Amino acid sequence: MTMNWMCLLGPSPGGARAITLHGHRPVVLVAPGVAVPSEVAAHAERVVFCPITDHDAVRAAVDRLIAELGPPRLVLSFTEYAQEVCARIATDLGLPSVSPAAAARARDKAAMRRLLADTPYAWRYAAGTADEVAAAVRDEPDGVPWVVKPADGAGSIGVSALRSHAELARWQAEVAAAGAHGTAAEGPGTSRYIAEHMADGPEFSVEAVSAAGRHTVLAITAKQTTGSPGFVETGHMVPAPLPESDSERLREAVRCVLDRLEIRYGPSHTELRLDPVHGPVVIETHTRVGGDCIPELVELATGQDQYERAVAALLGTAPVLTAGPVAPGAAISFVLPPACGTLTGIALTPADDVLRWDFDRRPGDGLSDLNSSEDRVGYAIALGRTAVEAMESAMKATAGVHLQVLAP
Repeated sequence: MTMNWMCLLGPSPGGARAITLHGHRPVVLVAPGVAVPSEVAAHAERVVFCPITDHDAVRAAVDRLIAELGPPRLVLSFTEYAQEVCARIATDLGLPSVSPAAAARARDKAAMRRLLADTPYAWRYAAGTADEVAAAVRDEPDGVPWVVKPADGAGSIGVSALRSHAELARWQAEVAAAGAHGTAAEGPGTSRYIAEHMADGPEFSVEAVSAAGRHTVLAITAKQTTGSPGFVETGHMVPAPLPESDSERLREAVRCVLDRLEIRYGPSHTELRLDPVHGPVVIETHTRVGGDCIPELVELATGQDQYERAVAALLGTAPVLTAGPVAPGAAISFVLPPACGTLTGIALTPADDVLRWDFDRRPGDGLSDLNSSEDRVGYAIALGRTAVEAMESAMKATAGVHLQVLAP
């Protein structure tokens, strides 16, 4: 039997829909114990449970599928932690893909910065173990602000601002304690970190798709965060309200990043700060779409589906969607935990401008301090005549959410 199919690593609703839009049947590989969204199940020809970050397990599953269904048209993934595995398998099968080396460089923030060292978009940094990073920071005058985070992290997990040698010492002690208690990924002193001088200015992300080395920017997203010390993202709006000259500076920076990392195919999500003195400073890039519903905001405000455009780029065909934007601006605002404890109730204030609500926590679930994106409670998406108007509506809606919390 030969079937017109594509192998999708990870239960991505947008990815499964995009494959179907291009006339192929998605066979979705999902890690055991991970829930399969109904939107994925509706499109999937088949769901296969398999540890998608394990190359040998995924390759064995793909080989079994090939023996039964014939060769896939593509092997692709929109999931952060499956990028390298996906790239290796697709490349081994001779299919269009970001290269395994490029996927690895995008995951390793230190490797990315080495490649950007002689560009205008670099920032002074140090990389290595916690002890090595701490030694580099301590060599500079006390009071120079740094940001430190895991070299392969995501979702604001493990991000810390270090504004003094005293804060550096506290961070180093916390890392050592986490390793001693078995909560660090590789044990005390062996996990890899990156620290860099803290840039000023607003934060943005650039959503793009590459086809045979040609990069098309679909949108620039303006981001809101908690700021120092954790920089947890609290909202996004599309399109970013920027002068065209600043937008082009960000686009130029992203094209440079993608070229330096040799990202020739697929979607990308690149985060930057627009420092008022230095100009665009690259924070990180990913060979996938952004999280936090950013692709949905892009489609609402521009009419372009980044998932569908990515599949088209990999196939070497034209996009199949031609719909225009739903509104000139779209935004998302997140509901944040007010305190640690058990969530006992959620009350919403009516908000006519909200396109949709979503909550990750339900009564009975535990809430923790806001240390990463995973600690947020829910969100509201709103539309507007401008992105700023949409953001104001979304923030007003989430400000009207009352969470009842039972203290521990």
